[in-house]
Amino acid sequence: MSDLGWLFNAGVMRLLANGLAVTVLLAVICGALSFIIGNLLALARMSQLAVVRYPAVIYIEVIRALPLLLFIFAVYFLSKPVFGINLEPFPAAVIALSGFTGAVTAEIMRAGFLSVEAGLIQAATAQGFSDLQIFLQIRFPLALRRMVPALVTQMTSLLKATSLVVVIGVPEFFERAVLLTTRPPFQPVPVYLLVAIVYFLMNYGLSVLSKRLERMEAGGLKHA
Repeated sequence: MSDLGWLFNAGVMRLLANGLAVTVLLAVICGALSFIIGNLLALARMSQLAVVRYPAVIYIEVIRALPLLLFIFAVYFLSKPVFGINLEPFPAAVIALSGFTGAVTAEIMRAGFLSVEAGLIQAATAQGFSDLQIFLQIRFPLALRRMVPALVTQMTSLLKATSLVVVIGVPEFFERAVLLTTRPPFQPVPVYLLVAIVYFLMNYGLSVLSKRLERMEAGGLKHA
């Protein structure tokens, strides 16, 4: 424990940096996909058509009730016997994290859409706006402004959740750290401590951003 020079040599740092790059890439891809999925699910859940609304309700409620780790296993191990697709670890991780986070994001977005004042929608309708125009020009922009802090908080949860895909062999940050602990000098404590510091810095940065956005939103509402 006294000599930690091995932990900061170029080879070890490169290994961890490569894993961190995979983690960030995974978080960005899944964050973007979950935003799209969440938007579609939220709109489907708000639909007047039962054939559209009920599948969305079932998906959201079932996925949110499952442990994320179980969902990751299900996507990875059931893709071949159920769909005949042999998924590699990274695509399986993207599907699992995006599908799970999308269900959670859907409720955030639905709450945001419903928070838009009915009077604004009625006024737009009276002005002859179509439903699509109302959504694109009024409901979505206003709702997005209110949803951003919650969405950033959800991104923090997603970033931490990427470490769970270690169980299917994705070479992300935590998996690289686990690999290091199996090599000489076999010192897991400093490795995991370094990993914890890096995760803290990333998530703390997102937390600060979320709080700042919340204050900006609160200030905007006071002047609205």
